[in-house]
This record gives sequence, structure tokens and C-alpha cells, in this order.
Amino acid sequence: MEETADEQFASHLAFMRRISEGKESYRGGSAYEQATHYYLDHLVDSCADSAREQLPPERPTEIDLLICMTGLSPRPVVLAFKILRPKRLVLITSDDAGESINIIHDHLVMGGPLRGADFSHSACVATNPLDIYRIVRHEVEIVERRHSRPITAYIDITGGRKVMGASAALAAWQLNLRLSYVDGKYDGGLRQALPGSDRILLLDNPTSIFGEQEMEVARQAFTSGNFEVARTRFGDLGDRLVQPDQPRVMEALSALYRAWLDLDREALPEAIKGVQSVLSVARRELAEADVRRIYDQLAHLDELARGERRALLLTFSLLDDHYRRVGRHDFAALFSYRTIELCLAAHLSQSHGGFDCGSPDWSLLSSDRQALQHSYGLVVNGVREDQVKRSLPPQVGPFAAAVLLNVTGDKLAALAGLDGDVHLRELEALAKARNNSVLAHGENFITMAQSAALNAKAQRVLRAYWQLHYQDEDLAECRRALAFLRGGQ
Repeated sequence: MEETADEQFASHLAFMRRISEGKESYRGGSAYEQATHYYLDHLVDSCADSAREQLPPERPTEIDLLICMTGLSPRPVVLAFKILRPKRLVLITSDDAGESINIIHDHLVMGGPLRGADFSHSACVATNPLDIYRIVRHEVEIVERRHSRPITAYIDITGGRKVMGASAALAAWQLNLRLSYVDGKYDGGLRQALPGSDRILLLDNPTSIFGEQEMEVARQAFTSGNFEVARTRFGDLGDRLVQPDQPRVMEALSALYRAWLDLDREALPEAIKGVQSVLSVARRELAEADVRRIYDQLAHLDELARGERRALLLTFSLLDDHYRRVGRHDFAALFSYRTIELCLAAHLSQSHGGFDCGSPDWSLLSSDRQALQHSYGLVVNGVREDQVKRSLPPQVGPFAAAVLLNVTGDKLAALAGLDGDVHLRELEALAKARNNSVLAHGENFITMAQSAALNAKAQRVLRAYWQLHYQDEDLAECRRALAFLRGGQ
């Protein structure tokens, strides 16, 4: 009766074991060498087929290049080749690997599927990582020139000296190549892996698996306020790292900050949901203080979505600080101006029965419009040092609002540093600088000094407004609780 495949395999394995024990002979050489020859002639194909069946389904379907570290034993190279079936095989060898090269050539070129043109070998200085790197890069470039697409290449680090494997892993890291390693259960009698226990481990590039360097790049984008780039980078890392939790948290937070920074009210609800969905993970990945800040930010953004003035004022002030920090002074000036504008408009409305700066009802400020107009003209003329008959403005901007505070004797004027000709003249100059900027109505760029002056004025106005209308709240603490996280850790 004809033997089954399993029975044939067991029979060959038993004969190989007898060779290793010196009870049988096969070709020449030591018992170990004879057993290896027998393995390559009678067992390697079955072992490769079995190991190939265990490959993950998401493995590359075609491998353009396999580079193998090669030492005294040809076995791991032949096995790796038969499992992966690359189109080209390159051996990087130690000085004592001459016989291994011959055996590999005989099995894979002379008696196998590999063309001579697709097989090469190069000896390396095992202790010189740069030497191995140069060989790997050269071989990769050869294959890349043959294709008009990205290639799939593996470096197998099973054979050769340990230092060669370490150098090869460094080369893979630098050149974004994948790694493979043939593993098996060691058999003391055979003094090599037990045939049939073989499997090949396929590893992505170390940076793709652990991603520390790419995480640092993503964190730098996040810290610099480039939240859309950070979102994309963190999202990519979350899809492929072995530990994806932190990049997924940071992806959600980057999307939230991007929408917040752009005041994108359409994107904010979805971004808020995204952060809420990773809060349980965030508790593990971020510091407790950072998690508390995220909760505060979500509550704040809920207020912002409802259009609450307090949330809008804090957001303007936070964005002013953010853009100044990253050197975007025109954007910072825009939010400084809006902080001043909203504080003054809100105060006039709250203090004078709903007075609307966009459509002013002067009777809410004074029952004597003519006297109000006269006083308004006197203050403006004092600031501008001229004598012009002035009307009340059809719309009330920040400068006009500050003038009205002085005319009505409002205490916000003194608290905010907007009282008197000098302070009003300073405010008007800052308002003109902003209005002449490229983000307003002009062609000029805001300087760092102008940005700093506008920011200082906006901060003083906001503090004064807060003192009058939110007496129980610490503005500095509110701002600290809402400031963007930095660095993602």
C-alpha cells in the first residue's frame, strides 16, 4: 500500500534523525551537513508548503526582492525562499558562507525556479552596519529601476551572524523595508529546527510597527498647531501600529482642535462625538490633568455650539493667543480685534437695555440725542485733535463704542484702559492697523509689535469685562482650563 504524504514525511524525518545520530550516511561531510543535505532534498518542500499555509491573509501577494543574511547553514535561506517565493534573491554573506552559497545556488537556480540573473550574493563586513546598508540599498535600487511601481522587499534575518541581523534590521528601518524571520522548535538531536515546526514571521518595518519617530513628527505638527496634518498622521499611525490607542486619541483631538481653530460649526458636532468616543482610552493614554482639560473643553464647545457669548469670547481670546504663539500675527490681530469688539458691544447691550451696535437706538443711551451727539463729537475731536462737527455713527465699532463709554461715564472705560484721549488714540491706531491688514480691508501685514499691542489691549478689555459681568469666575483659570493641549503626552 502506497504511503500517505504524512507517512512519507515521518519516514524522511526518521531517516534524517538517523543521519544526525551517525547511524546512516547521505552524501559527504559531517553528520550535521549530511542531515541538512537530506532535509533540502526530501523535506524542505513539505515544510515550506506547511509554513506557507500559515501565512497571514493580508501578506503581500507578490514579493519583488528577498535579501537573506547567510552564514554556515543554507537551510533558512532555502526555506524562506520557498515560503515567500520572491522574484529575486540576494544573499548577504559572512566570509565563511562559501559552501552555503553553492548549496543555495544548486537548489534554487540549478534545480529550482530562480533564474541566474535573479540571484546574487555579496560578502559583507559583518561588524560594519554601513557596509550591509550599502549592499541592501544597492540591491533595492536595482529592483526599483525595473519597476514603475513601489516594490515589496523583505530582509530575512534568520541566518548569518547575530550582528549581521542587527545591522540588517537597521537597514530595513532606514529604507522602509520589511523583515522576515524563520522560526521553529529546536531539536537537540538534530541540532537544528524540527522539520514541520517551521513558520516564518513577517514583520513590517520597525517604524511602522512601533512608530515612535512618526509619532514624534505627528506630535510636532500637533504642538505647532497644524492640526489637520496631525490628524492625518495620527490617523495613519492608528491604522497600523501594534499599539494604536494613543494615536487614535490624538487623531480625534486633532480633528476637534482643527474644527475649533477654524470655528467650523458644521464640523464641530462630529468632532466632539469623535473625542467622546475615545475618552475611555484617553484616561489610559493621557495624564489625568489633560483628560480633565478635555472634559472642560467639551463643555465649553457645547456652550459655543449653543451660541453663548461667554464661550465665544473665551474662544476669540484663546485663538488670539494660539495664532500669536505660532507666528500668525494677522490671524492673531483678527481675534484680538474681535475680542475687543465683542466685549464692548456686549457690555453696551447688557448695560443699556439691549443696545445694538449694529443698529443703534440712541435713546437707550440718552434721552437727549443732541447732547449725546455733542459730547460724542467733543471726545472724538479731542482724540483726533481737530474741530469737526460730528454725527453719531450709523454703526458702532470698537473705537466708537469706547468713545460712548467715555461719554456715558461707564466704569468699563477706566477698568479697560480706554479712558481719556491718549488711550482712545491708541485704540484707534490699533483698530486702523487691523482694518488695513490683508485679512480685513487693506494690503498691509500685521507686525509682531502691532500683534503684541493688540493682544495686550484685548486682554485688558476682556479682564475688565469679566470683572463686571462674571465676578465669580477666575478668567485666568478659565483660560488655562481651555488652552489647547501641547505635544500629545
